[in-house]
Amino acid sequence: MTTVKIVDSTHKYFGQELPGGCVYYDVYHQGSGGPDLFQIETPEGKQTILSNKIDEQHYWEQRRQLEIAKLGADVGDTVRIIRSGSGSSKANFDWKASHVITKIDSSGYVEWDNGDARGFRPDMEVISQASTNEV
Repeated sequence: MTTVKIVDSTHKYFGQELPGGCVYYDVYHQGSGGPDLFQIETPEGKQTILSNKIDEQHYWEQRRQLEIAKLGADVGDTVRIIRSGSGSSKANFDWKASHVITKIDSSGYVEWDNGDARGFRPDMEVISQASTNEV
């Protein structure tokens, strides 16, 4: 479960974190799409709220942490890739070797070796965990 933190000082629930999530996300943020749309659960019922009225970074970091938990690995960990998921790699990337996770996003895309390869929600075996994982 994710929460949405209200940062609009004119909103009735300013400063509060309410259960909710993103219901419309403009991937490219081009054109007249405007801000993204979120839905929150208030004591009065469900309400929609624009992304410019919430702490987006707070919300997307929660989603990222959920993906990290599903993956069982974090940034800085050395892993063996069992199944890459859809993605891409540079020429001569050795899928059978061990690799270091350099990025995980809120959708579950994993980047290895500073962008040498990417995969969507891959299956991995952790060989060694980083002593301090990045955020």
